[in-house]
Order: sequence, then structure tokens, then C-alpha cells
Amino acid sequence: MTRFWRSMVIAGVVLGIILGIIIGPSVWSLIRLATDRPTDNDAGWASKMGWQLCSAAIAAWPQKAAPACWKLAICDNEGALTPSERTRLDQMLREARCDP
Repeated sequence: MTRFWRSMVIAGVVLGIILGIIIGPSVWSLIRLATDRPTDNDAGWASKMGWQLCSAAIAAWPQKAAPACWKLAICDNEGALTPSERTRLDQMLREARCDP
């Protein structure tokens, strides 16, 4: 390998490392934003992505107590539910005596 190509390879590696350091955190943040789910607390339910907690809450019922009515209302209004999840949610709403 000639001295020219060796220096080009080294320059390319250095440039790649520098770009990785500059761009890496932004890419990592985008990946986390796309894959993270909200936490199962009041703040998580009240977030814009709170509807993502619906499937887990419906699946855990009746072994785990049903969430508060305002959380079930989020599931009722915004959750993309399967027909079986919809049936379980309706049962949860009736048992919790939430207003329709």
C-alpha cells in the first residue's frame, strides 16, 4: 500500500470517528424516542404517548387492579385496541363504574 492510500485510510477513519462523536448522540436520542414507552405512573399516562400503556393495563386485569377511570378513558378514546382488548376494556369500565 502506498503512503498516499495509507494516509487516506487513516483520514477516513479519523473523519468517521469525528462524525460518530458529533452525530451519535442525536441518533441515539431519536432511537430512544421511537422505542421508549412512557412509565406506568400518572405522568406517563398523562403524556402524549400514554395510550401506549393501555394494552399492558388491559392484559394485566383482573390480576392487577384496573387503572383509574381517567386512564381507562384514554384507552377508550385513543387506544388502538383489538376486539378482545375492547371487550376487556368494556368490562373494566363497567366494573370500575366509570361514566360512559
